Amino acid sequence: MATAYRRGYNFEDRCRKALERLGYVVVRSAGSKGPADLVALRDGVVLLVQCKLDHGLFDAKERIKLLETASLAGAIPVLAEREKERGPINWTRLDGGKDVEGLA
Repeated sequence: MATAYRRGYNFEDRCRKALERLGYVVVRSAGSKGPADLVALRDGVVLLVQCKLDHGLFDAKERIKLLETASLAGAIPVLAEREKERGPINWTRLDGGKDVEGLA
């Protein structure tokens, strides 16, 4: 059985691959100590992506830090989560802007 770390890493990797298929260059934040797990770049668009297996694990403090960092960097804050073990990735833009092209 996979550890929580392994499940989280696998989900981050799945998100990275999905973004790469959309043409993004993606960098993973090793150890996930920063406000975002992934930084995705494409055509001048910068996404700061926090990957969560369970929405309940994304607390208000983390959300605020991601929003503040994205604002300072001119980036788009995105939450990637899934409802089921093998379910689709749900991408949510956290700053109230329109959906990011390709992510729905």
